[in-house]
Amino acid sequence: MERCGRLALALRGVASENSLSGTEFERDRDRTERWFIRRGLPHLIDHYSVREDVLTRMFPFLAFVVFLELFLAFGDRWASWAQAAVFVGCVALGVAAFASINRIRGRRLVQLPDRVGVLEIVLYLVLPAVPTAIGSQNAVAENVLVVVVFNVLVLLVAFVVTSWGLLPMIRWSVSQLKTQIGDIVNLTMKSLPILLIFSAFIFLNAEMWQVANDFTLPYFAAVAVLVAAIGSGFVMLSVRRLTVDLARFERWSDVRARSVDTPVEQMVPSDEDPAPDAPRLHRRAEYNVSLLLFASQAIQILLVALVITAFYLLFGLLTVREDTLLQWTTATELTSSADWASRWSLWGAELIFSRQLVLVSVFIGLLSGLQFAVQIVTDTAYRAEFAEEMTGEIREALAVRAVYYRRLVPNGTG
Repeated sequence: MERCGRLALALRGVASENSLSGTEFERDRDRTERWFIRRGLPHLIDHYSVREDVLTRMFPFLAFVVFLELFLAFGDRWASWAQAAVFVGCVALGVAAFASINRIRGRRLVQLPDRVGVLEIVLYLVLPAVPTAIGSQNAVAENVLVVVVFNVLVLLVAFVVTSWGLLPMIRWSVSQLKTQIGDIVNLTMKSLPILLIFSAFIFLNAEMWQVANDFTLPYFAAVAVLVAAIGSGFVMLSVRRLTVDLARFERWSDVRARSVDTPVEQMVPSDEDPAPDAPRLHRRAEYNVSLLLFASQAIQILLVALVITAFYLLFGLLTVREDTLLQWTTATELTSSADWASRWSLWGAELIFSRQLVLVSVFIGLLSGLQFAVQIVTDTAYRAEFAEEMTGEIREALAVRAVYYRRLVPNGTG
């Protein structure tokens, strides 16, 4: 196998150079690569393979999907014990087919695959269709096709999620959320005055409320998606430029400072060794790092947009009376069904909550998020202040990559 061949070369070359046994080398390399995956950066792995890395990690999930689909055998197509017999028979057929494929591959009968090929994919697509084909009295081909198409869609979604490490990336982003919330006061205090200057004029503009009154929810959703897409484009432009700079290290002392509490902490070369020169990030690795940076900056922008939206919801609730709202929107009345109207009395005045207030506040929040995204891209000092915390862990991962290519990759450029 290609991967085994690479490991064999590594054991003869890199492992001997660093006085590591084969077992130690394999353990350190595997631990480092799993460290990349847990941080949502699987494309930093050398020769990241679809068949040996992505599909093998997907295999337990796909097997679970097949097992659930076999429950399709339970229904009104068979009576009593016939249902259980069909289910057990399909499970036995799947186990036998899997064992046969393992025998063909030269693996143990019940071993999880270390390389997924065409046979395993065909088994995943076809096996769940067996009980459907057996139990269908008419339109057999159509029913089987539905099952196969569904499995193909599941396979494609699982491939994207696994290949790009989206679940670990989401976990990382959620863990960063606590830090981001801790910084949101400082972030808001710096951005809020500028954002309020331009947004206050929009909020107190009668035409904006009339537009909100005329908006249907599908059209408003389309506008929200458009604004979010434009903001995402600005952020992606920013992180793509930042990614290349983060991957450069001048000295091993810089790498050592970033490698504390990582799998390569004890493998960082001395300062007398040649300077770090890990291969330049290839396109998919660059996209992977950019996507992680994008997720972190998107959280900042989302938090700012939510704060602005909440502020105007409260501000509008306290300042915009029903008579004023009716005058701005030319509506005759506000109803609970069409306008979500709710009324409360506070300090001798009536507060009105309405659909128009929600739409105007959300729209201003979206525009504020867009302005903040543009500010991150165009203002160098602003970007440096708020990107430092965000880029710290990315810089750490790229430092681990520099050591990984020097110590654990055969014929590594480092």
